[in-house]
Amino acid sequence: MPQKHNGSLFSETIENADCLLKEAIESYVAENYKTAVENLSIAHKIFLAHKDIAKVSVCLSLMGLIKYINKEEGYYKSLLLLEDSKFLAESTNKKNILAINKFAFGQIYFIENKFNEALFYLTYSSDSIDEFPMLKVKAYELLALTYIRLQNTKMAYDYLEKAIHLAHSFGYKNLYARLNEISENFINTNSGIDTSFKSKEIKNKDSEQNTTLLLALSKIARTVNAEANLDKLLITIAEQTRLVLNADRCTVFLYDKDKNELWSKVALGMESEEIRFSADKGFAGYVVKTGETIKIKDAYNDSRFNKEIDKHTGYKTYNLLCMPMRNIKFEIIGVFQVLNKKDGDFTDADEDILLAIGTNAGIAIENNLLFSIQQKMLEEQQKLFAGFIDTLAASIDARDKITLGHSNRVKLYSELIAKQIGLNKDVTEIISKAAMLHDIGKIGIKDAVLQKKGALTKEEYEHIKEHVKITYDILRKTNMNSSFSEIAEIAASHHEKYDGTGYFRGLKGEEIPFGGRILAVSDVFDAITSVRHYRDRMPMTDALDIMIEGKNKHFDGKIIDAFLSIQCDLITDVLISEYKMILKENDRKILSSINLNQFANILKKESLNHKEKKIIDIFNSYYIRQNSDIVL
Repeated sequence: MPQKHNGSLFSETIENADCLLKEAIESYVAENYKTAVENLSIAHKIFLAHKDIAKVSVCLSLMGLIKYINKEEGYYKSLLLLEDSKFLAESTNKKNILAINKFAFGQIYFIENKFNEALFYLTYSSDSIDEFPMLKVKAYELLALTYIRLQNTKMAYDYLEKAIHLAHSFGYKNLYARLNEISENFINTNSGIDTSFKSKEIKNKDSEQNTTLLLALSKIARTVNAEANLDKLLITIAEQTRLVLNADRCTVFLYDKDKNELWSKVALGMESEEIRFSADKGFAGYVVKTGETIKIKDAYNDSRFNKEIDKHTGYKTYNLLCMPMRNIKFEIIGVFQVLNKKDGDFTDADEDILLAIGTNAGIAIENNLLFSIQQKMLEEQQKLFAGFIDTLAASIDARDKITLGHSNRVKLYSELIAKQIGLNKDVTEIISKAAMLHDIGKIGIKDAVLQKKGALTKEEYEHIKEHVKITYDILRKTNMNSSFSEIAEIAASHHEKYDGTGYFRGLKGEEIPFGGRILAVSDVFDAITSVRHYRDRMPMTDALDIMIEGKNKHFDGKIIDAFLSIQCDLITDVLISEYKMILKENDRKILSSINLNQFANILKKESLNHKEKKIIDIFNSYYIRQNSDIVL
């Protein structure tokens, strides 16, 4: 059976899904976890049907978190679900969506008493989760609670203030009341501390070091996970580490195991240059080989120092701190090298800070490397897929030169309709691919029938109708891409009619895939406005009458309305595309002032004003080919 697409799937239902997501977040914050999961499950299915990958990722992230909190899933199983969600979030390239995923990781780490990891993820999410203010408040709350556990009263109070202010601003009464209660309990527990924490300095040395460490993690968390470009990521980590350790320079070297080399981007004035050297040289090479952390007070008096780098950069190294950077499997993937501390020599406290930064940065860098590999593979797959579709479409044109460009024009019309309706990019792309392939089944039709000049016999017409079933059989057996099953359904339904009298399955109304209903409009319009073996282009008056009269009979009325609301200049662009013509700027300005429906009304008028005559003349100059005797 064909996949059914309800008409509201692309309009009202998506709004309902957004409402369900909002209610789920409210239920989660109110600790009504069962209701939250139920709403998320329904919303997830709707977003999945829409191919809204961003919202699918949000639902999966929150479901993974809530099921863990509610003990429906264990720690590791929940993390696996969040990893799946993370992959989807990264593929959207939307910072806000990735922030939801990191928020979920952050709360789980908080519950597991892994506070450094919790700070790393929650800090990022609190900065980037702007589209979901209730979750932003929750992130601030969790950050405050984390700092309370770490006995950092100043940071805890700061985040409590932020959470309370935001909850009040958005009118979250219950959340506001709960945060005030936490704040009062916190102040009472720390009654010996002045509540104006912002102006109070912590005198205890251990507390100062702890605060510095946590601030370092916060700074790194705000930057490294937001950067997709590896070179920029390395420079960002190096710069933030340099500032935190009050050093003159920091370089992050990556270890190329296959070549046994260390490499990095380093800042040289206003430009960047890659440094690459053998992994058996210098302090960095020594650290990679031994896994040790080294602090050197006088670099030039140490035999392990690689003076070549200073010669290459023109920089003078005095003291340094060098530490291995490890991934989640504890494998060395690079080296931190921090040079020339500004206020003396590097200390054990500096080493602790660098260790905390390195743990998170190492994971972030490896994730970036893996993501880059996945992106390249995806890009190659997409190129292969696009090439495959172009090849198939070209094979259609090769059968019948008179219909050259038909599939491409059907694609262009379909994209205009999809944009007018407001379909998202992913859905539009699937419809576009289906449009390019909708006639691929014509490779199974006899040339004598396909290229016949004149009317078809009944038997010939029945034979040519077979191309739709052949299209369906070809595409549904093609497993090159996961979207091909939907492409097959859409492409094979372009001859279905809204009243159920079409072929090849006689589907009716919303039984017809939504994309198929769009293709039906595009296919018919292009067929009647294009040259065929037995006729020239149909007069535009007649063509638009056919489209309007087919509303709710041949065509879905909503799609016809969308089609007729498209501006005339955009329709003209498609009409002249096969002749490699370009619409003149002044002509575009005039044609863009009316849509197809308004143009149809002008064409029916007996008496025209100057502007209306000009519109028809301009359109005629593009639509009616030279030496054609067709008139509007």
